[in-house]
Amino acid sequence: MKHERSMNTNAKKVTEKEKKSTMSSMAFFLYSMIAITCGGLFLTYWFYKYHPTNSNLWMVPLGLLFLLTPAFLSLSVLISDLCDDDDGESRPKPNQDGDVKV
Repeated sequence: MKHERSMNTNAKKVTEKEKKSTMSSMAFFLYSMIAITCGGLFLTYWFYKYHPTNSNLWMVPLGLLFLLTPAFLSLSVLISDLCDDDDGESRPKPNQDGDVKV
């Protein structure tokens, strides 16, 4: 009986970890969408307002920075998650003698 209870609490802990991971992923996705939208609006504003006179060119790299950086970050996070082979398990820690207990 006690073993079953400990299994249930472990399952709840994993579920809470997954929820935290999902919430942080959703927050990162929301930030990325906001930054991409701002970058796109910034470039669009420059294109319609200043492109005919080629003035305020500093707006172009700044807009591209906001537009492209979240895409690269999202891609790196996605690749990192796909290449992660730990499956959320922690590695055993060595004791004082340097031996790993399994």
